[in-house]
Amino acid sequence: MISTDTYDMLGGVNKTQSIVMVNGCFDILHRGHVEHLTHANYMGDRLVVALTNDAFVNKGPKRPVNTWADRAHVLLALHVVDDVIATNNAVDAIRLIKPTYFVKGIDYADGGSWTEAVEEACKETGTIIRFTDTPKRSVTDIIKTIYGLAVGNG
Repeated sequence: MISTDTYDMLGGVNKTQSIVMVNGCFDILHRGHVEHLTHANYMGDRLVVALTNDAFVNKGPKRPVNTWADRAHVLLALHVVDDVIATNNAVDAIRLIKPTYFVKGIDYADGGSWTEAVEEACKETGTIIRFTDTPKRSVTDIIKTIYGLAVGNG
């Protein structure tokens, strides 16, 4: 069941719908992102992307490449994405939205990238953690390849 706060935030979503939430930077959208979002969308009724605010992206210098507004615009153009919200981190987003499911890529399944705070936030809100089986792809690696081509090293 969707809380009244979530219902209000998402503009009148049906309270019986299951909410699936993913979070991340989604700086330069690529096939792995699209597959992950598509698979996550199949897990429930409404897909919410908790998109990391520019100041909290920790992917390296000069990141994100695209502003939050630009990243949100691209994500909302995908038919599988219903809503995009701004967030500083996954924990804040989970506590705010209280989704039915919080979904990450399979590369997070081993627990190495999890924080206890994420697990605790899911426990507090009754959120179930799920994973897609989308193979890991790296925007940082894509940027390095492009840079190598630009300077003649590729």
